[in-house]
Amino acid sequence: MGFKMKSKVYFLLIAVFIYHFSRITLLAQEFPDWRAKLSLSDSGFVEFLQYIQMWNTITLKSPVTEATPRFDIHLRRARFGLNGQINSKACFYIGFYYDGIGKDSLTASLGSPNFNDNQTFSIRDAFLTYKFSNYINITVGYFRPRAGKESIYTSAFNISQEKGQPSFHPRVHILGRGIGRETGINLGGFMKSEQHSFLYDVGIFDPSHPLIRGDNSIWSPLFTARAVWMIGDPEMDTYQLVYSQSGLMKRKGLSLGANATYQSKTNILKNNMLYGLDAQLNYGPLDLLGEYLWLYRESLNNNTYKITTDNSYVIKGAWNFDLSKGQILQFSIMHTATRPDSQYETEGYNPFTRASLHREWAVGVNWLINGNRLKLGLHYVDGEKHYKDNTGNNKIGIFRYLNPSIQWMM
Repeated sequence: MGFKMKSKVYFLLIAVFIYHFSRITLLAQEFPDWRAKLSLSDSGFVEFLQYIQMWNTITLKSPVTEATPRFDIHLRRARFGLNGQINSKACFYIGFYYDGIGKDSLTASLGSPNFNDNQTFSIRDAFLTYKFSNYINITVGYFRPRAGKESIYTSAFNISQEKGQPSFHPRVHILGRGIGRETGINLGGFMKSEQHSFLYDVGIFDPSHPLIRGDNSIWSPLFTARAVWMIGDPEMDTYQLVYSQSGLMKRKGLSLGANATYQSKTNILKNNMLYGLDAQLNYGPLDLLGEYLWLYRESLNNNTYKITTDNSYVIKGAWNFDLSKGQILQFSIMHTATRPDSQYETEGYNPFTRASLHREWAVGVNWLINGNRLKLGLHYVDGEKHYKDNTGNNKIGIFRYLNPSIQWMM
């Protein structure tokens, strides 16, 4: 099929999409609460959650293929879960993911391609939180260590279409796996006053990935800590593990955060650390966020230790316009990057930590029809990233794509 015929088919699909989306918009206004919920005894309940981000990535330039433009409709993120409260003190969450359904291997956007037999349906979170008070909360299970703002803020509540780089390689750096979850225990609390509030988390986790633990002959836990000082309106009213990047034109406040992780010797490294700073300003129609992370490691190399420090950062902003019936039109921009240690700047790849060069700019618009629960997006991304050529050599190439999307949550 030629490009002209592809274009006609594509625009026909867009027209059908717009028609059905207009119908969904009307339903969103008539039924603002779609979440299925069962009530239990002693103030308990169980909610059934479904979250989908459907993308139609139009690859305009890619370092791994010259066959552009390419159209690829896929589920960038797809989640199913159960959220519940046992009583007034204890709550739980169990979540599964089936990301990447329909994504081909040559699409320029992030995310793993579709496996041939669609077997990806795995545990993403499983944890229990017990609330002694707003100041003292214990969380146990399999969840995100509370370090790195972009990493622990859910993708559903981002102002950018894709998360920034601090949500990707830093997870591999401290845990070995991109999903960014590990088994552990966390102590956290929230203290609120009229003009100042304080959020804290400290945790201990048990990394199990061979990229961190090696052959598991040496047990070495991961320690985490995060503190956030909020000036003006806080981001939340009570302690919680889920946060939003946008104030949705309601919050007028500033959050300043600092976090760190530390793991001592295993049989493949001596010390492994993450430390960073972040800020979030929500002031009426303005949302502005930034984060910078340093990723330090002493890796075993021929009976000596190789010291490297990679870094990852993001800065993003949005301006919101209030539309009728509570809807918001949100224009956003983001710049983000991961950079390997300067010793590997030319190759764009740190072989000891697997940090790869990735830099990008992204601009776009979100139409929040029912907050973040029903959102239409259109974003353009331009960047460069590390890749391997046909001979296995490290290269740096340019990528560009345009991405219309739907986000739906219940």
